[in-house]
Amino acid sequence: MMIKRLSASFGKLQGKTLMLEEGLNIIEAPNESGKSTWCAFIKAMLYGLCTSDRDKLGYLSDKTHYRPWNGAAMEGSMDIVAHGKSVTLERLSEGRLPMKRFTARYTGTGEPIETLYPDTAGETLTGVSEAVFERSAYISQAGVRITQTPELEKRISSLVTTGDESSSFTEVDEQLRAWQRKRRFKQSGAIPALEESLASINHKLERIEDAQEDAAALRLEVDRLRKKKTELSEMLKAIERYEARETIRRARADYERARVRYENAYRELTKNGEMPSDDKISVVRGELRAIESLKSVQSAEESVLSDAREKLARIQSLKLTSPFSGRDAAREVDKADALTARVSELSPRSAPTVILIILAVLLAVTTVVSALQDLLPWAFIPPAAGAAMLFCIGTLVWRSVQRRRAANELKSLLVVYGVTSAEALQALYDKDFRLSSEIAMAESNVRAAEKSAASAAANVTTVSDRLVDKLSALSVTPDLPHLDAELRRLENLLGILSKAKADLRAVESVLASMKNPGDETGSTSDEPPAHTRDELTSALDNVDTQLEAQLNRYNMALGEIRALGDPVILGSEKKMAEEKLDTLRGEYAALTLAIDTLKEASIEMQSRFSPLLSETAGRIIRRLTAERYQKILFDKTLDASAKTAGDTVMRGILSLSAGTADQIYLALRLAVCELVLPADNTCPIILDDTLSNFDDHRAQAALEYLLELSQKHQILLFTCHSREAACLSGRDGVHTIALP
Repeated sequence: MMIKRLSASFGKLQGKTLMLEEGLNIIEAPNESGKSTWCAFIKAMLYGLCTSDRDKLGYLSDKTHYRPWNGAAMEGSMDIVAHGKSVTLERLSEGRLPMKRFTARYTGTGEPIETLYPDTAGETLTGVSEAVFERSAYISQAGVRITQTPELEKRISSLVTTGDESSSFTEVDEQLRAWQRKRRFKQSGAIPALEESLASINHKLERIEDAQEDAAALRLEVDRLRKKKTELSEMLKAIERYEARETIRRARADYERARVRYENAYRELTKNGEMPSDDKISVVRGELRAIESLKSVQSAEESVLSDAREKLARIQSLKLTSPFSGRDAAREVDKADALTARVSELSPRSAPTVILIILAVLLAVTTVVSALQDLLPWAFIPPAAGAAMLFCIGTLVWRSVQRRRAANELKSLLVVYGVTSAEALQALYDKDFRLSSEIAMAESNVRAAEKSAASAAANVTTVSDRLVDKLSALSVTPDLPHLDAELRRLENLLGILSKAKADLRAVESVLASMKNPGDETGSTSDEPPAHTRDELTSALDNVDTQLEAQLNRYNMALGEIRALGDPVILGSEKKMAEEKLDTLRGEYAALTLAIDTLKEASIEMQSRFSPLLSETAGRIIRRLTAERYQKILFDKTLDASAKTAGDTVMRGILSLSAGTADQIYLALRLAVCELVLPADNTCPIILDDTLSNFDDHRAQAALEYLLELSQKHQILLFTCHSREAACLSGRDGVHTIALP
């Protein structure tokens, strides 16, 4: 098979096309230009994408990793030559499933190829499964090291056996161990489960046997307690019959006593005539309480009247001590106010005002005189001024005399009332006026209290007269001070009478309802029982408690027996479990023998396969390292160890440099390609930056070998260096492609 043309909408490859040739194709491109994406695209076109793969922490599935950056659908086509015919493969997205729809046609004709299917097209075209392809012809820098898989193991097995690829040691070993684990794996599997089930059955049978013994013992105890309960019940019934007879005797004695009390009370109540009723006594007692209430009201009203009279006398006494007694207080106050105003008006402080008025008059006279100076002689002016001065002095003297007179009169008036000012006299007047008002209010209160007291006294008289009339109906002497005691005596007698009547009826009812306690057994013995009712009741309660507890235990034992199952069925199940356990143990031993035998066969196959793989890889590593490394050994897991020409022992891969390790694993890859790829189907070999860790000398040797290998297989060598193309520049069969 040879790839001619690739066209992809895949990851960062957006409508990109790559043309390839036979032989060795060196595809140069810088980092992040899509080399690894082209490699992944080729594998996806051959084998499709795993749509069930999911993203994980630190890992992206291919369907996420290679989703087109421009948001377009993931799709592509690949033109190849297979078995001499040109074929075009297409994979298109279908809904949310990338590259799900697959078509294969002959190039240029559109005729579909019926033998190519979506899931098996890659294996049909390359001759190997996807797992084998990834571990042989698909070589990336990060995946140079190869790991073992069942598919690769099948291919390798076919090389050293009959060529049958239907099974591998790993798959068979895993299947045998899976069957073995189903039977026993540590504490799990069918054998431990069956052992546990058998132990459970044995345990149930033992518990059933124990429970049956317990149930039998409990049944005996229950019968004993039931018999004892019957005996105690009969003894309690005998006590009840004895107590019934005693109750009848006491009832008859109670009846006689109640009859005597009734007759005595009736005789006392009717000795003065008709027997008073409760209603009449209640009415009299109500009237008596009404009189007491009215007397309380009368006493309260009389107390209010007394207080009002005392208050009136106290205010009148204060009024008599007033200084205005027998005088016109208002006139006296007005006179004091007038004299006070007169003294203030004639005060010396007002004299300057008078003088200013006089001077103003003189100034006016002088002005008039000046205006009339032509008419009056100058001799007139001095006499006029003197007269004015004398007038002023006379006025001031007169005001002083009048002021002293008014002040003396005011003082004489204030001395009479014992005060020093008109304001104090006004205060006395105000106090005297308030006393007059309070006297008027107190007199009004006295009149109202006298009216209320008279009304309360009239009510007491009315109710007392009505009570006297009602007492005559009771044949009770209307002695009010002792009336309450008499009423209590009557009520007490009525209570005794009523109680005795009720007792008589109760005893009659009891006697009527009780039958002769000796009717049931014929026993009328008056001998007291040996045990009391309390003793028997306590003993019976104790027996009931024990019986209930034993019955519960007995029922639980029966329930446990029923829950554990039928012993016959459990015995049958035990026998079947033992037979099945013997079978499983035999199968487990057989599987163990088969695993050991298969392991020996695997070791034998490994001893036949490892030399072949090591010889082929050793031949290639000698080419890649210019004869430095002469021998390589691989174990079953394909871990490698190598030996140089000068070494005496093999060295593990971890002790070698990274470049040498890559060369050894490349030799292993190419050896696997040589051994497992079909000889009649030249599958392309893809290398993605595989030579990055090679030095120039070993890179040249590797390129020479790849050029030689390209005569059988199409080689696609992706690289980020120009070294590879320069090393093989001008050589036949070498095609250099530079990607942008």
